[in-house]
Amino acid sequence: MRGLCRTSLLATLLAMTPFVASAQTQSAPSATGAWPTQQIRLIVPYSAGGTTDFLGRLAADYISKRTGQNVIVENRTGAGGNIGADIVAKSAPDGLTLAMITDGVMTTNPYLYRSMPFDSAKDLVVAAIVGEAPQVIVVNKDVPAKTLQEFVALSKARPGSINYASAGIGSSNQLSALQLERIAGIKMVHVPYRGAAPAVADLASGQVQMISVGVAPVISLVQAGQLRLLAATTKKRMPLLPDLPTAAESGAPGYESTTWFGIVAPSATPAPIIERINGLMRDLVADPDTKKRFDDNYLIAWNLTPPEISKLVADQAAMWEKIIKEAGIKLD
Repeated sequence: MRGLCRTSLLATLLAMTPFVASAQTQSAPSATGAWPTQQIRLIVPYSAGGTTDFLGRLAADYISKRTGQNVIVENRTGAGGNIGADIVAKSAPDGLTLAMITDGVMTTNPYLYRSMPFDSAKDLVVAAIVGEAPQVIVVNKDVPAKTLQEFVALSKARPGSINYASAGIGSSNQLSALQLERIAGIKMVHVPYRGAAPAVADLASGQVQMISVGVAPVISLVQAGQLRLLAATTKKRMPLLPDLPTAAESGAPGYESTTWFGIVAPSATPAPIIERINGLMRDLVADPDTKKRFDDNYLIAWNLTPPEISKLVADQAAMWEKIIKEAGIKLD
């Protein structure tokens, strides 16, 4: 669904579109003995300059170096990632057309959109997940709550008086807040914006009281004292913010809401190709240089096998289906 990169990356990334990762080493033997034999097309279904674009280009460069084939990155935006993902869903299952997506394509879009151009559960397979952009629950400095427990108590004492911001209807910010409402038994007022930047700006000025959002857009405002962190939405504490408790530690058991990023292929793609892509991406995130880049952008690397990914996607899809249907959210 979701996350932003630091400003230092944006100009570089924008200048790289269109992007071709050139082979710098000879092709290594593949799991199939043949893949890849031609140029690979990696779709990024979101705009240049964001986290998904950054990760897509990082993955493309690494695959190229390891396989000896060029990898072209194409930004095909629209419909929450559906337009770009649809290209992959309708492509030949040969591993030559892939996409770097956010989790929303697989776990929330099927329930958010009135119609989908493909069936994510039947037409796509997540070959690898490279990592997540964790969210944090943040409030304006004037909100009289220093912890998530105090915020929940305040919301219960003043039902309907707390406004939370989001990057738009159906965004990860809204879905994260809906999950908090459901688990904590509170009710807040949703104020959607056109993007995370204006939402965070109004949070800092006190027009709204809370947002659940990635770390990068708010960390400087937190350091300046304009915003206050209450909790992380991750399962475990964030390595770069070890003193920040998780929401589950703070009175919201089971609460977890992050944006993960992964590579999808057509569902009929042979298992050896899926396993090869998975292995390449696990090698990528284990690289020390990748770790530094992830740390610089408040990203957390993941290292999951294909069976682990399949279970995760199914479990999250079932969870979000229930939350979205209860909220009655629909996008055209």
